[in-house]
Amino acid sequence: MSDDKLGTYITKLMTTILDKEQEDFVKELAMSELQRLNVNISDFLNKHLQSKEKQETEKQLLQEEENAK
Repeated sequence: MSDDKLGTYITKLMTTILDKEQEDFVKELAMSELQRLNVNISDFLNKHLQSKEKQETEKQLLQEEENAK
C-alpha cells in the first residue's frame, strides 16, 4: 500500500510497529490502535452496505408495486 492512500495517523502506527528500535510496549499499543480502527472501519462499511441493500430492496419493491398497477 502506498502512503498516499493511507492517512498520516495510520501510516505512523504502521511505521511504529515496523521500527526495530521501538519498545515492544509501544509496538503493542500501535497494533491495538490499528485493530480498533479496523473494527471501526468494518462496522462503518457493514452499516453502509446494509443501508444500501435496504434502499435497493425498497426501490425494487416500489417498482414492482408500480408495475402491478
